Amino acid sequence: MGTANLFHKKKARQAESHRREKARRDPIPRVLIVCEGAKTEPNYFKGLRSAFGLNPMNIVIADKKHGLDPKGLVEYAVEEYKKDHDFNDVFCVFDRDKHTTYNAALDKISAFRMKKGAKLHPITSIPCFEIWLLLHFTYTTRPFCAACDDSNCELVMSELKQHMPD
Repeated sequence: MGTANLFHKKKARQAESHRREKARRDPIPRVLIVCEGAKTEPNYFKGLRSAFGLNPMNIVIADKKHGLDPKGLVEYAVEEYKKDHDFNDVFCVFDRDKHTTYNAALDKISAFRMKKGAKLHPITSIPCFEIWLLLHFTYTTRPFCAACDDSNCELVMSELKQHMPD
């Protein structure tokens, strides 16, 4: 009178309890960093990646052998993102300097983010990336404004050489 059903219900419950649980850990995000400079910026980010023991497969630093203007850099970053959609975030690192395409690059990033919903982020340095290196050694509020033919970055570099001879 229904005793046969009890056996099947218990068997179904046991089979359900043997199923594999879903993964609980979120996958580690992949990040692409595209730098304007050929040496300083990539070496800095590679050093950080190494110092914090981060996996190079998760933090990819694009090695361009030559510098690009900001707009060209953003276009390159977009190409790399289109090749590999596995990147959770793409960071474009470039200087304000005296680039004529600086604002166009920021506009291109905004437009791409709105259109594609991609996580493309500008990381800008004013006047140049080397200011971040200088701030590792000393606190400064000095404005680095070139008066003559020198660029703002050359002023920062001369200050940085006092702390880092080579």
